[in-house]
Amino acid sequence: MKKQFLCLVISSVFFSYSHAQDVIVRKNGSTVEGKVTEVGIDKITYKLGKDIQGPNFLIRKSEVKQIEFENGETVSMNPNQPKVKRTPTNNMDEAFGRNMLNFSPMKVLDSGPGIGINYERLLGKRQMFGLTLPVSMQFPDDFAFVSNAGSPNNSLIYFSPGLKVYPFGQKRVTYAVGPNLFTALGKVRDYRSTYDPVRGTYIGEESTRSNFRFGVLVNNYVNFQITQQFQIGLNAALGSRYIDRDKVNNGYYYNSVNVTGEFNFNLGFRF
Repeated sequence: MKKQFLCLVISSVFFSYSHAQDVIVRKNGSTVEGKVTEVGIDKITYKLGKDIQGPNFLIRKSEVKQIEFENGETVSMNPNQPKVKRTPTNNMDEAFGRNMLNFSPMKVLDSGPGIGINYERLLGKRQMFGLTLPVSMQFPDDFAFVSNAGSPNNSLIYFSPGLKVYPFGQKRVTYAVGPNLFTALGKVRDYRSTYDPVRGTYIGEESTRSNFRFGVLVNNYVNFQITQQFQIGLNAALGSRYIDRDKVNNGYYYNSVNVTGEFNFNLGFRF
């Protein structure tokens, strides 16, 4: 009986030690569990979990009430402040902000290459959903006429709001999937030349056509959280372009329903 009791005590101590972590208690009552590596003048550096090789995270010292170290020692950042009741939180979700602002130096659609910007807001307590509002400018090359080589003034503005679903929550490497409705407006300048048999020369003619597009994309996203604030993202999508309408002079011309796609690389700030 004594041997069983001794084994139980040893197992309990070992279990408690293997799961012990430092606990950072914020002034608002939420907590972050990890390994505190440095307490500076105005910032506290820590690692999530007990992964020594993992990235460093920072938290302002002014936001922290106290630190409860795994050895049982408690260090108060403001001894005169009254105690705040601790509330359990999801540590990984709380480590990252709910707002993301991304810039896309390379965004490729079937209409051509371009650049874009995107704002995303994470929803819900566990941040499993996100509302995304991307806007981009694409620069298509149009070859509607044989002699046309594309114009640098061609441009289409895309607005494609969407919903993102994070099936695994927020991690250092995060996967998401979701639909986007896109609308595009723009103008494309065409140039063609025709042969005039009377003059014996080619006569150039330039025209401008307005283009409107509407469709649906299903996006797959991969996000790499480099630090708490900086991230790198990739996404690829396939979908259908249901409306593709050109207006030339006073006439409208409709193209058939087509498959469309997207590839995007972005750099982002999270807050």
